[in-house]
Amino acid sequence: MKLIIKLGFNFIFLFSFIFYLISCSDDAPTKTTQEINFVSYQVPGCNPTSSLIKDSFIDSCFQYSFTDTLKVEFCVPGNCCPDSNRFVTNYSISSDTIFVTVTDTAAHLCHCICNYIIHLEISGLSNNEYLFYCNLQELEYNEIVIRSN
Repeated sequence: MKLIIKLGFNFIFLFSFIFYLISCSDDAPTKTTQEINFVSYQVPGCNPTSSLIKDSFIDSCFQYSFTDTLKVEFCVPGNCCPDSNRFVTNYSISSDTIFVTVTDTAAHLCHCICNYIIHLEISGLSNNEYLFYCNLQELEYNEIVIRSN
């Protein structure tokens, strides 16, 4: 009986070791060799009559193009002063979802709110379709972006 237990243990150990070697090799299908490049900037100035703005501020203010590079523009609300270099944008990608966070770093120096446009470019994406998700104060972008040929 002890021999059968030892053989079973050795088989499980050997199988686990082989599986580990295969899954961690450079040829494993879950590994990606592409490098993701992320560029983000605020389009200068307040954009009260931007072409991106829809019927209401709550309505989506989102547009994109996606060929080799995913290019996205969307609106974020912010205090009018100062009106440049005020947003920090970060991202993470998990499977087929792109999560974007935007943080307003400027002091609130005026008694007005402006609509600013954030421009993003992400290259090195391997999938043809992603869910773009960004949650900002009273706005939430939850958009499907599809690569065009």
